[in-house]
Amino acid sequence: MESVSLVAGLSLAVGAAIAVSVVIWFMFPKLINDEAGLRLLNGLRTDNRPVWLVSFVMTATGLVLAWISGFFLPLFMSRTYADIPIIVALGVFAGATAWLFWIDSVLHRLPNLIVMPIAGFMILAYLVSMILGVTSKQSAFDQLWARGATPALAGLAGAGITVVIFAIVYLFGLALGKETLGLGDVKLAVPVGMVAGTASQWGLIVALIIMNVSALVYFLMPLGKRRNVAFGPHMLIGAWTAALLTPLIL
Repeated sequence: MESVSLVAGLSLAVGAAIAVSVVIWFMFPKLINDEAGLRLLNGLRTDNRPVWLVSFVMTATGLVLAWISGFFLPLFMSRTYADIPIIVALGVFAGATAWLFWIDSVLHRLPNLIVMPIAGFMILAYLVSMILGVTSKQSAFDQLWARGATPALAGLAGAGITVVIFAIVYLFGLALGKETLGLGDVKLAVPVGMVAGTASQWGLIVALIIMNVSALVYFLMPLGKRRNVAFGPHMLIGAWTAALLTPLIL
């Protein structure tokens, strides 16, 4: 069984997170693509890019998530080279997490130019991992029919299930003329479902519970009652809580 070394896993996850954070900072005005929205975001320079303190907080958050996922989650994956694309994908998502949290909290909008490339990259990475896992000679999941492809298939299944659930809620809200989820939340469900479903069969259930409890707590707070609740930040909280804690407790 040829597994990814700890140093290599951490380097891949952290490197991917840094790269994504730098790209988001550099392209920030184009990614937001909304002059009115940019004016609502505090902590921007005259060129509409975040100041160093904001950039540091966003990048540092991504690095912490990437480091923890690169250190911890491979213990619950196939322990073959098929884990490499997943580790990189987790780093990419980690690098964008704090940015998406901040943007959606303020603007109640998840930029397509951030969410869609990340979702597309993660799908591709998981497909590559699935191919590598199927062809691996020995893995931690040899007792299962999917063998080394099990983590990738679990992540893709998590994405599919989450998207279906969120799409139903979104369409149900449209039919009733009520505001439930935004279309951006449905798109974000792709990486959220992947991250939650990768390391544990219970991850998706835990993620859905955590994100809804988090949103409910926020709604019941005085600040939350004065405006609509942006669900994206709570989705991110649920995804990472499920990914990092569920394998330990369930």
